[in-house]
Amino acid sequence: MKHQRFVVHVSYAKIDFKCPYCEKPYKDSEDVYLDRCNKNKSGCTTIKCECEMTFGMTYDITGKAVSFKINKS
Repeated sequence: MKHQRFVVHVSYAKIDFKCPYCEKPYKDSEDVYLDRCNKNKSGCTTIKCECEMTFGMTYDITGKAVSFKINKS
């Protein structure tokens, strides 16, 4: 009898986050924002929300999606 091997990937990352201005919910279930973060040296990306505000987003060390306001000096 031949045995089959299966690889199971369990992710504990929290992929839900909100716009820090209007609280519109976002979900990164397709890793779109994760890929954008990984392309940048800073590990962050920017998102323009429907409320017309631009905010930053990244993943913290625990794998949780985190959004933040961007200070424009």
